[in-house]
Amino acid sequence: MAADSLAFPWARNLDADQLAAFIEDLWGAASGDNDLATLGAIERVIRKHTPAENKRPPCPLTPRQVSVLTELASGETQPSTAARLGLSHHTVKTITVDLCARLLAGNIAHACVIAADYGWITEQRIPRPPRTRKRRALANFTRHVERAAALRAKPGVERIVGDYGSRNTAYRAARQISQGELKTYQPGTFQARAYLTRGKRWVVAARYIDTPNTAERAAS
Repeated sequence: MAADSLAFPWARNLDADQLAAFIEDLWGAASGDNDLATLGAIERVIRKHTPAENKRPPCPLTPRQVSVLTELASGETQPSTAARLGLSHHTVKTITVDLCARLLAGNIAHACVIAADYGWITEQRIPRPPRTRKRRALANFTRHVERAAALRAKPGVERIVGDYGSRNTAYRAARQISQGELKTYQPGTFQARAYLTRGKRWVVAARYIDTPNTAERAAS
């Protein structure tokens, strides 16, 4: 197992007595309630047993430099960082030069990597990666399977099954559901309609009628 995938890679270098003491203290700290006090106790045990060479070095930056670096690591520019922190652009530029020198960084990107790696900046805003088309399609498929099941559980009860960005897409979805063209609404017979809500949203509502065989028998 790679060392960077381990929570306590340094613990594998402890002797038997040190390891036993660490585990015993860790169990004792974790035996409290599920609250911040227990979390604090666990963190104190980890700090106590972490060898000096593995402990995080103290941050060489001032609180203001940390704030500026956190904004830059979050994707802000120097002008936008200045606006967010209420500083002048010149001040932010001076702080950036100084903090790069303190971290021995070649540029601001390098400084962000160094500070993040050592845990000196922890509040940077990291956006979630955009959902891929495949993930969106899978999410939509799963959602419609669940909604079709809910409709089958209560035949005749109409429910909204989807929001759509335009009239055309809403009407197309309603037609496909009613004609049995969507696998998520098979087997069985559904009636669907598209309409514009008071909130100006195009939605499709559907209800479960019956299975095809039963419907055919009733018609005959």
